[in-house]
Amino acid sequence: MERAQYRVVTYRAEYRAQVLEVQKDLWGPHTELNAAYLDWKHVHNPYVSEPLIYLAMHGERVVGMYSFVGAKWEFGSPRQTLVLPLASDVVIAPDHRNRGLVSLVRKAALKDLAEKCYSYVLSMGTRPTVLMSSIRAGWQSVGSLRPVGCTVTQRKSLPHLRALVKKSRLAVSVYRKLCNPVWKSQPNQFDLLDRIGDQRNGKLGDHVSIGKAPRILEMTRLRSRLDKDSRIRHVQDEGYYAWRLQNPRSNYRFLFWDDAELQGYVVLRAAAYLDVEPIGVIDWSATSEEVQAELLQAAIQLTCGQTLVTWSATLTERERSILEAAGFESLPQAIIKYPWVAAVRPVREEMLNQEWRLGDQPLLDIGNWDFRMLHSRAF
Repeated sequence: MERAQYRVVTYRAEYRAQVLEVQKDLWGPHTELNAAYLDWKHVHNPYVSEPLIYLAMHGERVVGMYSFVGAKWEFGSPRQTLVLPLASDVVIAPDHRNRGLVSLVRKAALKDLAEKCYSYVLSMGTRPTVLMSSIRAGWQSVGSLRPVGCTVTQRKSLPHLRALVKKSRLAVSVYRKLCNPVWKSQPNQFDLLDRIGDQRNGKLGDHVSIGKAPRILEMTRLRSRLDKDSRIRHVQDEGYYAWRLQNPRSNYRFLFWDDAELQGYVVLRAAAYLDVEPIGVIDWSATSEEVQAELLQAAIQLTCGQTLVTWSATLTERERSILEAAGFESLPQAIIKYPWVAAVRPVREEMLNQEWRLGDQPLLDIGNWDFRMLHSRAF
């Protein structure tokens, strides 16, 4: 078939069933879950007025999709905000591959985004074939997001978990299972963490607690106290957390460190359906090194036998030192699904040979960014 036999259209509700069908190759076979994910990610996204989904059509059949997701970033001093869409969900039906459809749909998408007055688009991790195609189409790498991971295979009990073990036979049974996990046969990787939390009413000690729901107002207040630098980062206000943590393909758990008020938190993410994926430390903030280290150790202990992963490229030296001391190290390719590389491109062709910047901040310098796993819609 020639490319002339294809056309590109923007998403409309009438294409919904066909989009869900073609996306099974990328999202998996669960139609109901995929429908909820489509709605959350694209239809209910708070940063765009309509889905930025572009479809390759062969006749009346949807045979490919290239989408962008609304993402609002802040930069400079004083702070300014701008929506820079994230590339997402690139898929072509198997019987229509190797015909240049990715580049065809991407070109049409960029033209439409330019007409909508967007300036740049971003990518944070994609399949190798799509990444190489993007580089040839003018995208440039900002740098590796440097995923690191830690797998605990030996029992290294926290004092309050040892105390819990002494208190009940049920707790003993649960604790032993922490180092003999059965999560690979269960859809909830947090099953054991939840049992420990339920046994202790969420409390793991004087300061650390487990939550199944975010404490959004307190988390945003803490971030406002801590965010002092002028790097480019995703807006993380109450509206963002309220939407972001509703991803139906993910389960989240929260570890909090309190005294008179919240002093730190960790957000953990696992797949919401049966899958063998590492647990992500997707957000991690605290007022001190000691609080940050204690939260990380609690996360490690409560996921014993599983692999924890996070991105380290734009963390502070203090945060990287804490990770290293806890046993985090570079991950083998077998564990990493995609090359986690941040990339950027202007939407207008005439910008390709100019310097890319927001304000006075060059976009190709990774030191100007704060990338967290939370910012990717993949988690």
